Amino acid sequence: ATSALQTEFFIKTGLVLMGAELMIGKILAIGLPGIFVAWIVTPIVLVTTYWFGQNILKIASKSLNITISADMSVCGVSAAIATAAASKASREELTVAISLSMVFTAIMMVVMPLFVKFTGMPEVLGGAWIGGTVDSSGAVVAAGAALGEKAMYVATTIKMIQNMLIGLVAFCVAIYFATKVEKDAQAPQIGIGEIWHRFPKFILGFIGASVLFSILYASLDKHIANLVLENGILSDFTRNLRTWFFCLAFASIGLSTNFKTLKHHFVGGKPLILYVCGQLLNLLLTLGAAYLMFYIVFPEITATI
Repeated sequence: ATSALQTEFFIKTGLVLMGAELMIGKILAIGLPGIFVAWIVTPIVLVTTYWFGQNILKIASKSLNITISADMSVCGVSAAIATAAASKASREELTVAISLSMVFTAIMMVVMPLFVKFTGMPEVLGGAWIGGTVDSSGAVVAAGAALGEKAMYVATTIKMIQNMLIGLVAFCVAIYFATKVEKDAQAPQIGIGEIWHRFPKFILGFIGASVLFSILYASLDKHIANLVLENGILSDFTRNLRTWFFCLAFASIGLSTNFKTLKHHFVGGKPLILYVCGQLLNLLLTLGAAYLMFYIVFPEITATI
């Protein structure tokens, strides 16, 4: 029990620190193309993958299904943790989702830049594609940097925009599971009190940190803001601290996980199939949306990046 509490503390503290790095001004700077790629494609992939898991693969655990779907479509480990809390997924189910995410993130961060270069894809398009599909923020930065400065900027910004969906996704999942999934199983009416109880409260800290640091950034002189916040507090302090909290959390999960108990989740390979099929849909839709928005609808924004 103590280990579980420590793990939750490490993870939730790391996520709140991540919120401090989400500058609203940066999000607005990239304009509608980035917002469209992050906020339109992501929910479509999430809902479609969850439907696929329930109706085609017949995954017995709805909480496992939604946790993997959010992990793959939103932003990897962070989204998996928030969604697992909202759906009351077990620690074993969360570990399955995180394991899948980490394996495929390691593969995609190497393969995608190579594919972009091999096909001669424009740098901005490649960056947008990476930002919308690679799960981990750190992996997005690394993969984008492998293509160039523009690609890294676009990839990182789109991932930041996508990260902002964590709170909304967690809230929607909490409502859905409290009013639909468990209502069917338990019969009693579930009200707003249960939804609030279910809602991951650390998301409020995540959003609050984002708003606070965005206001600070906007109120300071641009040079000072970049020096103190962007290249000071956020670059050296919060980012490194967040990384350490996540490392401690993953170590705690590893120490407290009995992998024998995970075996039944992989019977028939359904979680793996769900992740692969969902990620393939994500790759195709994100590439199509990025090309449409950056090169057909808003080419003038692309030219200024």
